[in-house]
Amino acid sequence: MNTVLTEKNRKMKKVGFIAAAAVLTISFASCKKCHDCHYDDNGTEVEIGELCGDELESAEANGWALQDTVVTVHCEEH
Repeated sequence: MNTVLTEKNRKMKKVGFIAAAAVLTISFASCKKCHDCHYDDNGTEVEIGELCGDELESAEANGWALQDTVVTVHCEEH
């Protein structure tokens, strides 16, 4: 009986370790650089919100489409 419990404990520890490793891997892989962004409207900063990854790069490079106007986007720490 003791041997069975020891074997179960080993399996549970192994499963727990694999699960923890998977969570860490996924969290690092999905980590994108995100920044709060805004544009200027007649001297007033208008918050767009948080942009990440390709959307962040595109908004800074091409501007932000606002109805029929494209405005220049400013993002913190980028």
